[in-house]
Amino acid sequence: MLKQIAPYIGTLIIVAVLAWRMSGAMKGRAVKPWQLWIRPALIAVLMVLMLASARLPDLFGLSLYAVAAVAGAGSGYLLARHQELTLDPVSHKIISKTSPIGVILFILLFLARYAFKVMVGGGQAPDKLMAHSGQIALYTDAGLLFLLALVSAQAWEIWRRTRPLMAERAVRLAKPAAE
Repeated sequence: MLKQIAPYIGTLIIVAVLAWRMSGAMKGRAVKPWQLWIRPALIAVLMVLMLASARLPDLFGLSLYAVAAVAGAGSGYLLARHQELTLDPVSHKIISKTSPIGVILFILLFLARYAFKVMVGGGQAPDKLMAHSGQIALYTDAGLLFLLALVSAQAWEIWRRTRPLMAERAVRLAKPAAE
């Protein structure tokens, strides 16, 4: 029995960690708009290092990259739009809370990724997915591009939405404490 569920243990662990992280995100955490560029930059640097030795993809690969980038940017934008951003009146920090819609969207993206992985493998067990495919690098590179586009669009949209809150914070901090 353990052999039958072993391929899914990793997925279950990921789902458990995601659920734990999402529950924390729904409670709210401070956003530092001036640090939003760090995650996309790190992912971009890692991608450049990984792709530096890769050969140029064919037309199918380029179109796969384009679809991955557009889908990632759209997903990142949607996830960011479903985050509630508020200015804490006491600490004057910008607080981000993920809405239930954002959590559902994230879970749907994760499930879509898993379904795509199974479809590409023809429904095979996870340890045999694309075992003999020469295009595994192409699909993983497209996945990385999807991730970079998602994180970049999410960071951009959150930064864009925090600008009015930063202006409001500046006004609140400039007011005398006696008021």
